[in-house]
Amino acid sequence: MHHISTAAWQTVTSVRAWWNNNLQIRLGSPKALASLMMLISWEIWTERNARVFRNTAIPSTVLISKIKAEVSLWALAGAKHMSVVMPRE
Repeated sequence: MHHISTAAWQTVTSVRAWWNNNLQIRLGSPKALASLMMLISWEIWTERNARVFRNTAIPSTVLISKIKAEVSLWALAGAKHMSVVMPRE
């Protein structure tokens, strides 16, 4: 995931469009892509809840760092397919 640049991201108007756009990405493992997309969705959802219910917000760069850290933890915990998107450094 450290090779992904936000400058290349496309603007999408719905979760469905985002999901369909990401289906075109070839990470070498469909399972890795599905797991990554679910993890990103979860982190965005929890950040949304923090903003709505606790009136707190973190910058998008921090959110991206949280996602990267979580992917690394999943890989360390044995989710071998996640090491495709977040190789150990």
